[in-house]
Amino acid sequence: MVETSSVLFSTDQRGPATPQLTPEDTLRNTLLNAYGGQCAITGCAVAEALQVVLIDSNGPVESVNAILLRADLARLFSAGLIAVDAIRLKVSLAAEIAEAPDYAALSDAILRQPVRIAMRCSRQILDAHYRRFLLRQHAAAARRVATDPAILPATPRPTLRRTLAVKSWVNSVAYSPDSTLIATGSWDGVARIWRADDGYLLHTLQADLGEVNGISFSPDGRWLAAAGRNQVVQIWRMSDAVAMDPLRGVDGHSGSVFSVSFSPDSATIASGSWDHSVCIWRIGEGRPIRRLADHRGAVNSVSFSPSGRMIATGSHDRQVRIWRVADGVLLNTLHGHSDAIFSVAFSPDGRILASAGTDGSIRLWRVADGIPLYTLQANGGAVFNVAFSPDGEYLASGDYSRSVRIWRVHDGALLHSVPAHGEGVTSLAYSSDGLSLASGSFDASLKLWSLHGE
Repeated sequence: MVETSSVLFSTDQRGPATPQLTPEDTLRNTLLNAYGGQCAITGCAVAEALQVVLIDSNGPVESVNAILLRADLARLFSAGLIAVDAIRLKVSLAAEIAEAPDYAALSDAILRQPVRIAMRCSRQILDAHYRRFLLRQHAAAARRVATDPAILPATPRPTLRRTLAVKSWVNSVAYSPDSTLIATGSWDGVARIWRADDGYLLHTLQADLGEVNGISFSPDGRWLAAAGRNQVVQIWRMSDAVAMDPLRGVDGHSGSVFSVSFSPDSATIASGSWDHSVCIWRIGEGRPIRRLADHRGAVNSVSFSPSGRMIATGSHDRQVRIWRVADGVLLNTLHGHSDAIFSVAFSPDGRILASAGTDGSIRLWRVADGIPLYTLQANGGAVFNVAFSPDGEYLASGDYSRSVRIWRVHDGALLHSVPAHGEGVTSLAYSSDGLSLASGSFDASLKLWSLHGE
């Protein structure tokens, strides 16, 4: 934080003393002009109440590293209790002041910027401050939970509603868009359709798949796609459970297919394979329209972004990659995992990407620039699957230790850890209303959990 320094004087023999401005005084005058004499957050226009704050206290005394704020906000910013998301320019408050009457209304306020681009602060410097803020908040939340578990929100602990015997290892689970159906894909090569309200088995779908490694409903509910060991993506029409022509061939995959994901418009499928590639297919066409082959290991998970403009992939090569769908351009490669990645998932608003794998960690990334937000440690061995709740507030994970865990997304707090299955939890899916969670396991069971506290 830059305090307004005392003015220095110099004298000579020809006249009276003249003031000499310090760099801090010069910067304050510059920013007062650039910001129109107003606080960048509140709009306060009392010049005497405004103060320059250096975003990086060890950085240069220049506009690129400074914001003009009301004096109390400048002190809070320097103390790490206020930060600004460099992408959205939204203000975030630390838990210590989030409920304070004087400051609560500032949460999600937009940081005003000078009209002159040259006078604006550096997004890179602002982002570094914001990331330090997030890390401090994550650590503080973990300390609060460790000392007082009662501070956790009143989100209901998952309550087991029903257990269904699948008769084979369950590799994948999916809810239909209207949450009336649940699909499972299993080791015996069968896709099963269950009625969600009572667990009744409606359909047993078979094809030349080997084991079913991944399964997905189309967002419009018309199709069900399954990824198979036999280098095949199989699609069924849900209106009559008829199998369509499989997606395979010389231009398709040459290894086991592990994951499938529908685009939001239900017209396109992405699949990831042991052959290190991702194929993008159009419904009704037997050859891929695009093949992405930059991974150096098996592609275990693929996920379309909510906008449909990007695909995220996770691989045995320890990398998460984000691709542009329109032309297959690799937009970003995210490094951080120390072992194979089994699952990737976009948040419902598309701003956060979660990834998890053999190293036992769950990592949350900011999609816009690939910046890591924080790392969650499940401490239960490999994490096989992650799934965001429909409102984006929570993240569910399933792991080798047979547990289902529920995390709060905004600070990474572990809310619930439930010993769910007799073997590792391989797959998870939320219902569209967020009130139910389905989990599949190596113990050959599908379990349905209530999340509404009944």
